[in-house]
Amino acid sequence: MSSALSLPQANLKMALWQVDADAMSSSDLYVWLNDTGLPHEVSIRLHELATYTKKAGNKVLLIGKILLIKIIEFVKAHPNLALGAAVGVVVGILANSIPFVGPLLAPLATVLGIPIGAIAGHRLDQRAQGKEVSDGIIGIAQDIIEIAKAFFQLMIDVFNTIFCNVITA
Repeated sequence: MSSALSLPQANLKMALWQVDADAMSSSDLYVWLNDTGLPHEVSIRLHELATYTKKAGNKVLLIGKILLIKIIEFVKAHPNLALGAAVGVVVGILANSIPFVGPLLAPLATVLGIPIGAIAGHRLDQRAQGKEVSDGIIGIAQDIIEIAKAFFQLMIDVFNTIFCNVITA
Protein backbone atom coordinates (compact mmCIF):
# COMPACT_ATOMS: atom_id res chain seq x y z
CA MET A 1 0.00 0.00 0.00
CA SER A 2 1.23 3.48 -0.68
CA SER A 3 1.69 5.93 2.12
CA ALA A 4 0.00 9.29 2.35
CA LEU A 5 1.31 11.86 -0.08
CA SER A 6 2.80 15.10 1.07
CA LEU A 7 1.27 18.25 -0.39
CA PRO A 8 4.14 18.80 -2.86
CA GLN A 9 3.94 15.14 -3.98
CA ALA A 10 0.18 15.38 -4.45
CA ASN A 11 0.55 18.64 -6.37
CA LEU A 12 3.14 17.09 -8.69
CA LYS A 13 1.07 13.96 -9.24
CA MET A 14 -2.04 16.03 -9.93
CA ALA A 15 -0.13 18.29 -12.32
CA LEU A 16 1.07 15.24 -14.28
CA TRP A 17 -2.44 13.77 -14.36
CA GLN A 18 -3.80 17.15 -15.44
CA VAL A 19 -1.34 17.18 -18.37
CA ASP A 20 -2.55 13.71 -19.41
CA ALA A 21 -6.17 14.87 -19.16
CA ASP A 22 -5.45 17.99 -21.19
CA ALA A 23 -3.70 15.89 -23.86
CA MET A 24 -6.72 13.60 -24.34
CA SER A 25 -9.49 15.35 -26.21
CA SER A 26 -13.10 14.61 -25.37
CA SER A 27 -13.60 13.10 -28.81
CA ASP A 28 -10.60 10.76 -28.33
CA LEU A 29 -12.02 9.69 -24.99
CA TYR A 30 -15.45 9.09 -26.50
CA VAL A 31 -13.95 7.04 -29.35
CA TRP A 32 -12.02 4.92 -26.82
CA LEU A 33 -15.18 4.33 -24.80
CA ASN A 34 -17.06 3.24 -27.92
CA ASP A 35 -14.19 0.94 -28.96
CA THR A 36 -14.29 -0.91 -25.63
CA GLY A 37 -17.50 -2.63 -26.64
CA LEU A 38 -19.54 -0.95 -23.92
CA PRO A 39 -23.18 -0.33 -24.69
CA HIS A 40 -23.72 3.07 -26.30
CA GLU A 41 -25.69 4.35 -23.29
CA VAL A 42 -22.82 3.49 -20.92
CA SER A 43 -20.31 5.24 -23.20
CA ILE A 44 -22.46 8.37 -23.18
CA ARG A 45 -22.78 8.34 -19.36
CA LEU A 46 -19.04 7.85 -18.92
CA HIS A 47 -18.37 10.60 -21.44
CA GLU A 48 -20.61 12.88 -19.36
CA LEU A 49 -18.43 12.06 -16.34
CA ALA A 50 -15.41 13.29 -18.29
CA THR A 51 -16.88 16.79 -18.38
CA TYR A 52 -16.92 17.07 -14.56
CA THR A 53 -14.46 19.71 -13.34
CA LYS A 54 -13.64 21.31 -10.02
CA LYS A 55 -12.14 24.73 -9.46
CA ALA A 56 -9.27 24.70 -6.96
CA GLY A 57 -7.74 28.12 -6.42
CA ASN A 58 -6.97 29.49 -9.85
CA LYS A 59 -6.88 26.03 -11.48
CA VAL A 60 -9.68 24.07 -13.09
CA LEU A 61 -9.10 20.39 -12.41
CA LEU A 62 -10.47 17.94 -14.95
CA ILE A 63 -11.51 15.48 -12.26
CA GLY A 64 -13.92 13.43 -14.35
CA LYS A 65 -11.49 13.02 -17.21
CA ILE A 66 -8.64 12.11 -14.83
CA LEU A 67 -10.83 9.50 -13.16
CA LEU A 68 -11.79 8.01 -16.52
CA ILE A 69 -8.16 7.93 -17.68
CA LYS A 70 -7.20 6.08 -14.50
CA ILE A 71 -10.03 3.61 -15.04
CA ILE A 72 -8.88 3.15 -18.65
CA GLU A 73 -5.35 2.44 -17.40
CA PHE A 74 -6.74 -0.11 -14.92
CA VAL A 75 -8.74 -1.83 -17.66
CA LYS A 76 -5.70 -1.92 -19.95
CA ALA A 77 -3.62 -3.44 -17.15
CA HIS A 78 -6.36 -6.01 -16.35
CA PRO A 79 -8.16 -6.61 -19.67
CA ASN A 80 -9.57 -10.05 -18.93
CA LEU A 81 -10.73 -9.02 -15.46
CA ALA A 82 -12.69 -6.15 -16.98
CA LEU A 83 -14.06 -8.37 -19.72
CA GLY A 84 -15.09 -11.02 -17.18
CA ALA A 85 -16.92 -8.44 -15.07
CA ALA A 86 -18.62 -7.11 -18.21
CA VAL A 87 -19.76 -10.63 -19.10
CA GLY A 88 -21.26 -10.87 -15.61
CA VAL A 89 -23.21 -7.67 -16.23
CA VAL A 90 -24.46 -9.03 -19.55
CA VAL A 91 -25.57 -12.26 -17.84
CA GLY A 92 -27.65 -10.15 -15.44
CA ILE A 93 -29.16 -8.17 -18.30
CA LEU A 94 -29.97 -11.33 -20.24
CA ALA A 95 -31.51 -12.97 -17.18
CA ASN A 96 -33.74 -9.92 -16.78
CA SER A 97 -35.14 -10.50 -20.27
CA ILE A 98 -36.55 -13.94 -19.39
CA PRO A 99 -40.34 -13.64 -19.29
CA PHE A 100 -42.02 -13.77 -15.87
CA VAL A 101 -39.03 -14.94 -13.77
CA GLY A 102 -36.39 -12.66 -15.30
CA PRO A 103 -36.83 -9.79 -12.84
CA LEU A 104 -36.45 -12.30 -10.00
CA LEU A 105 -33.38 -14.00 -11.49
CA ALA A 106 -31.55 -10.90 -12.73
CA PRO A 107 -30.28 -9.62 -9.35
CA LEU A 108 -28.97 -13.07 -8.44
CA ALA A 109 -27.42 -13.58 -11.87
CA THR A 110 -25.73 -10.18 -11.67
CA VAL A 111 -24.49 -10.64 -8.09
CA LEU A 112 -22.98 -14.00 -9.02
CA GLY A 113 -22.00 -13.21 -12.61
CA ILE A 114 -19.86 -10.13 -11.99
CA PRO A 115 -17.53 -11.59 -9.35
CA ILE A 116 -17.29 -14.98 -11.07
CA GLY A 117 -16.50 -13.29 -14.38
CA ALA A 118 -13.99 -10.94 -12.72
CA ILE A 119 -12.24 -13.82 -10.95
CA ALA A 120 -12.06 -15.88 -14.14
CA GLY A 121 -10.72 -12.86 -16.03
CA HIS A 122 -8.18 -12.12 -13.29
CA ARG A 123 -6.95 -15.70 -13.50
CA LEU A 124 -6.51 -15.33 -17.27
CA ASP A 125 -4.58 -12.07 -16.72
CA GLN A 126 -2.35 -13.81 -14.16
CA ARG A 127 -1.63 -16.71 -16.51
CA ALA A 128 -0.90 -14.29 -19.37
CA GLN A 129 1.72 -12.66 -17.11
CA GLY A 130 3.28 -16.07 -16.44
CA LYS A 131 2.15 -16.19 -12.81
CA GLU A 132 1.03 -19.38 -11.13
CA VAL A 133 -2.67 -19.56 -10.29
CA SER A 134 -3.72 -21.57 -7.22
CA ASP A 135 -6.70 -23.86 -7.52
CA GLY A 136 -9.42 -24.41 -4.95
CA ILE A 137 -11.20 -22.11 -2.55
CA ILE A 138 -7.95 -20.62 -1.22
CA GLY A 139 -6.88 -19.69 -4.74
CA ILE A 140 -10.23 -18.01 -5.41
CA ALA A 141 -10.03 -16.15 -2.10
CA GLN A 142 -6.53 -14.95 -3.04
CA ASP A 143 -7.86 -13.77 -6.40
CA ILE A 144 -10.66 -11.82 -4.71
CA ILE A 145 -8.15 -10.16 -2.40
CA GLU A 146 -5.81 -9.30 -5.28
CA ILE A 147 -8.65 -7.82 -7.34
CA ALA A 148 -9.97 -5.76 -4.43
CA LYS A 149 -6.48 -4.61 -3.48
CA ALA A 150 -5.62 -3.48 -7.03
CA PHE A 151 -8.92 -1.68 -7.57
CA PHE A 152 -9.10 0.01 -4.19
CA GLN A 153 -5.44 1.04 -4.38
CA LEU A 154 -6.25 2.78 -7.66
CA MET A 155 -9.21 4.56 -6.07
CA ILE A 156 -7.19 5.54 -2.97
CA ASP A 157 -4.39 6.99 -5.10
CA VAL A 158 -6.78 8.96 -7.27
CA PHE A 159 -8.91 10.32 -4.43
CA ASN A 160 -5.94 11.13 -2.19
CA THR A 161 -4.32 13.12 -4.95
CA ILE A 162 -7.49 14.88 -6.09
CA PHE A 163 -8.77 15.73 -2.62
CA CYS A 164 -5.37 16.89 -1.43
CA ASN A 165 -5.38 19.40 -4.30
CA VAL A 166 -9.03 20.45 -3.96
CA ILE A 167 -9.02 20.86 -0.18
CA THR A 168 -5.72 22.74 0.04
CA ALA A 169 -6.56 25.12 -2.81
